[in-house]
Amino acid sequence: GGPAFTWDARRKQYYMHSFLPQQPDFNYRNPEVVAYMEGVLRFWLDRGVDGFRFDTVNYFYKDALFRNDAADYVVKDYVDGNPYNMQYHLFSKNQPENLGWMERIRRVMDEYPGTATVGEMGESHHAIEMMGDYTAPCRLHQCYSFEMMGHDYSAAFFRKKISEFFTGAPNGWPMWAFSNHDVMRHVSRWAKHGVSEEAVAKQAAALLLSFQGSICLWQGEELGQTNTELGLEELTDPQGINFWPEPIGRDNTRTPMVWDGTKSGGFTTGKPWLPVKAPQLARNVAGQTGVAGSVLEFYRAILALRKGSQALIAGKTVFHDLPEPLLAFTREAEGDALLCLFNLSAKAKTVTVQGTLTPLSASIGGALSGHKLTLAPNAAVFLPVTGPVSVKM
Repeated sequence: GGPAFTWDARRKQYYMHSFLPQQPDFNYRNPEVVAYMEGVLRFWLDRGVDGFRFDTVNYFYKDALFRNDAADYVVKDYVDGNPYNMQYHLFSKNQPENLGWMERIRRVMDEYPGTATVGEMGESHHAIEMMGDYTAPCRLHQCYSFEMMGHDYSAAFFRKKISEFFTGAPNGWPMWAFSNHDVMRHVSRWAKHGVSEEAVAKQAAALLLSFQGSICLWQGEELGQTNTELGLEELTDPQGINFWPEPIGRDNTRTPMVWDGTKSGGFTTGKPWLPVKAPQLARNVAGQTGVAGSVLEFYRAILALRKGSQALIAGKTVFHDLPEPLLAFTREAEGDALLCLFNLSAKAKTVTVQGTLTPLSASIGGALSGHKLTLAPNAAVFLPVTGPVSVKM
C-alpha cells in the first residue's frame, strides 16, 4: 500500500519500490542490471549454495511505459484494509519479460548440477496458471503461491487447485504450502473444521504431504503451532503497523520457534524480537518429542510414509467423486498405488471401498470392516491399492 515512487533528494529523482521505500526495485530493463544479477547468482553458486528461493518471482519487470494499474475487477463483500489489494496489477508485475529472466536463471543453474530454484508467486488473480508458466521446461524447478493459504477448507477447493495446475501445466511442477511468513497459521485459520486444533494440524499434515508436487512446511506447523495474539505495541512488521488492525497474520505467525517450555521457548536467553506467549509455549519440540500421538511425531510418521512411497513422491493424481466433506484420490507410480481418503469435517462419515488393503499405520481415524470404512472426524487414511478402486458413500 501507499505510493510506488519515493523522491530521493540526493539524486534529485523519484525511484520505484514495489514494497517499502527502503527496498528500491532494480531496473531489469537495463542490460547491465541483468548481467550484474546473473553475477550475483554465480557468486553464491560458486560458494556452494544448493539453490535459491525467489521472493515475489513475478515482480522483476515493470511495464515499460509505467502505466497505472487498473481497479480490481473482482467483486468483494468486504473492504480491503490495504489499497494495494484494490488493484488489478496489469503493469506493476506479471510482465512477459519476466519469463525470459526465468530462462536465463535456469541456464545458469544448469551449469551447477544438483542445484534447484523455488519461486514465490505473488499473485491473487492467476496464480495457478502462472505457477505453470514459471515452471515450464527451461524455467524454474518449482513454484508456490498463496492459493492454499486462505480460509477455504473443502474437498472441492483442493481438488480444483490441483486439477487446474496439472491440466493447465502438465510439464510444470508445483510446490504446495498451507502456511508461511505472510499469512495466518493454518491451524488457526481452519480450527472450526476440526474437533480440536491438534486434529486439524494432523489432518492438514497428511493432506499436504499426500499432494502431487513438492511440499513447503513453515516453522512450527510440525508442532501444530497457532497464531500469536499481539497488540499494536508489540508489532515489528512495518506492514502490520501501517495497516493495523489489518492484515492479521505476519508478525502473528513470525514469533520464534519454540524448542522447549522455558522462557522464550529456548530460542534465546535474551529478549526475542517478538514474544513467545503461553499458548505457543505449550506447543514445543521437547514436550512432543517421543510422545505418542503428538503432532510432531505424526509429522515424522507421515514424512516417512511420503519418503518411502513412490506413489506419493511421483505418482499421478486421480480424484474419486465423493460429496463434501470427503476428499479421495489415488496416487500411482511404478506399480506403487495408494488410495488417500480425508474427512474434512468434525463429524464421522462412512464409505464403501473396494480394491485396497487395510489402512497403513500412518493413517488416523480410519476403521475398515470388510468393505466398510468408517472415517472418524478429521480422518486421514491411506490404503494400498490392489486392483480397480471403488469409493462410494
